[in-house]
Amino acid sequence: MNDKLSTLIAEAREEAARAMKAYPQPNYVISKVAEESGEVVKAAIHCAEQRADAEDVRSEIVQALAMLMRLYLEGDQVHGLPSIAEHTN
Repeated sequence: MNDKLSTLIAEAREEAARAMKAYPQPNYVISKVAEESGEVVKAAIHCAEQRADAEDVRSEIVQALAMLMRLYLEGDQVHGLPSIAEHTN
């Protein structure tokens, strides 16, 4: 795997662990996935328009990946979604 991608994933894993500790379940994880995904889009558009830089986009990607990891591992107890990890291969 590409070293840059490995680093990105490692940072997202650390951020997911931090978020799980700081904001335990029940938590609106599904909503956070949507919010962070929107932030990626916004940062990417701003970067394309030269109103932000690539590091801003990267930072938002880390946050979005972290929330996706959290959704996979924990689910969303507020909405009654169980852990996806526990119910898939």
